[in-house]
Amino acid sequence: MELIRAQIAQSWQRARLSGLDPTDTLEDFSVFEVDRRSRLLSAADPILGRMESVLSGNGYCVILADRDAKLVDIRFGNDKARELVTGTGAVVGRPFTETTSGTNSIATVFELRTPVAVRGEEHYMESMKCFSCYGYPILHPITRRVEGVLDITFLAAEDNPLLEPMLVHAVSDIQGRLLEETRWSEQLLFGAFQRASARRRGAPAIAIADEILLENTSAGNLLDAVDHAALRALADDPMHRQGVVRSMTLSSGLQATVRWDRPASGAGIVVEIDPQVDAPRVAVAPTRARTKATVCVNGEPGTGRTRTLTELAGTATFFDAVDLVATDPAVWLARVTEHLADAGASVVVENVHLLGPAVARILYSKLTTAKAWFALSAVPGATTPEHRRLVTACASTIELLPLRARKHEIPDLVRGFLAELPGGRDRRFTPAAMSKLIGYEWPGNIDELRTEITEVAAKRSVGDITDKDLIRPRSAVSSSLNVLDAATKKAIVAELARNGGNKRSTAEALHMSRTTLYKRMKELDIH
Repeated sequence: MELIRAQIAQSWQRARLSGLDPTDTLEDFSVFEVDRRSRLLSAADPILGRMESVLSGNGYCVILADRDAKLVDIRFGNDKARELVTGTGAVVGRPFTETTSGTNSIATVFELRTPVAVRGEEHYMESMKCFSCYGYPILHPITRRVEGVLDITFLAAEDNPLLEPMLVHAVSDIQGRLLEETRWSEQLLFGAFQRASARRRGAPAIAIADEILLENTSAGNLLDAVDHAALRALADDPMHRQGVVRSMTLSSGLQATVRWDRPASGAGIVVEIDPQVDAPRVAVAPTRARTKATVCVNGEPGTGRTRTLTELAGTATFFDAVDLVATDPAVWLARVTEHLADAGASVVVENVHLLGPAVARILYSKLTTAKAWFALSAVPGATTPEHRRLVTACASTIELLPLRARKHEIPDLVRGFLAELPGGRDRRFTPAAMSKLIGYEWPGNIDELRTEITEVAAKRSVGDITDKDLIRPRSAVSSSLNVLDAATKKAIVAELARNGGNKRSTAEALHMSRTTLYKRMKELDIH
């Protein structure tokens, strides 16, 4: 495995431009849930066990990362290796991209799709410079997509010429097992589809996997390419084996109940579709009846928190924590307190996660003695005790899922947004364009999707809207943006939205200087 020094220099530059500082730690980044039943882990587990046995008693560590560069398995040769590696923050569930961990043989392999060795001082982060490591990409034998990265890490003084060929051999074995797993899972999927079709006696059923689409005759008559793309989004949820969408609007305007089941991890899904022939077409944003219980609406920016609160609260008086940037906190609190003391009032306080600890504590005390009905909004996962306490002041909560977790709704949302535009009811997105919309992650959620539809419809005033007319989804997959740049752009856009466009707060949240933030925004065409 030849180490090209240019790889290291370029990796350092990418990490630096992302705003990562060499003195930062992995603890600054969240740990995520890992699907222990994944196709990759199933294929790799016996190989990792074999490597663990060979390296037992020595100061080596074998690390497996998935296709998102998230650590999913770590095996240690001895307790010293465990203590040193975990001491850096390298734990299962931690993302290991160059944005979060700098130059190393997981993040840089993931970025370049090629084997890389990183030795001692070549690591970008100070906490990793005592280590050396070899990393190798795991490619799916059929799709050639990166399924993960296998890494051997050790103290710089303990390098061994046998480690690299061991790693190459292990990756080859994992790729071979992935091929076997794929064939086995395809057989499982086909069998499950046949059983579902027979049980349903001709009612619509389809099976979807990476490179597979099976459907019976009634499904073929009911669904089009846009419906296929929307249903395929259900297969992107690796953490659940089955699920139900109570009401999904198909391209024809027909509503249907959709049930899906995954025969085995990585095997795709079998979908059963039950049309609701007599059901009226649902509105884009169904109105909720106002609740008597105080409520906190949690959701990422753009998921419709304000719209939901408006539906719940009607003519309530709205206050926003964003306003504290330009308002004296004492004046702001006095106005909120005055309205909370009115038994006939309804009060909504938005973005309480942006309140400083002192203001949050005072607001909590006012809420616990309030005579008015009140509601709050916040982002999921309150980060401080003060913010978590504020949420508990409400009797109930409403969780709004991000758009990336309900991509099957995108076609109907798009049709609804088009209908709001002059002449929009006669417009349509081609199946290829709709597939791109469904495939995009939408960091700004529903608000960003609405903006995209409005801008694209204005850009092409006549004719079908094609994938070449798209703005955000098209730029996200542009060859000019590598994986790191795309992730960086997504993080900046999301943080700007969360902070109401405040660049100083955004820079602090992303651990960047404001100069670096402005530079990256210009480079990534963020307005």
